[in-house]
Amino acid sequence: MLQLTPEQRRDGCVHHALLVRSAVAESDYHKFFQLQDSAPNMGDYLMDKIVPSIRQGALQRICKAYKPSVSSDFVLKELGFDVQNTEEVEGGKAWMESCGCKFEGGMLLT
Repeated sequence: MLQLTPEQRRDGCVHHALLVRSAVAESDYHKFFQLQDSAPNMGDYLMDKIVPSIRQGALQRICKAYKPSVSSDFVLKELGFDVQNTEEVEGGKAWMESCGCKFEGGMLLT
């Protein structure tokens, strides 16, 4: 990264990759999933490789921050799931349950 020229840093793809690297290094799951939605050149497929570990860390942080409960839709959105797609919502909830999450109504009990 230190060898990148200013011109290379201004390139859209390189700039995006540097932002992703920064989000991962800072454990900024919110920014990471925003960047995944705007990834150029099918970069979101590369980002898919680290999504499980980002989601696991994000879920732990959310549970600690939002005790005693938080909206499950909010958590799913923060974890990069499409809350408009019912199949993805169900898959997201199943993944969260496999991590040990408990739901009551529309709330995740932390």
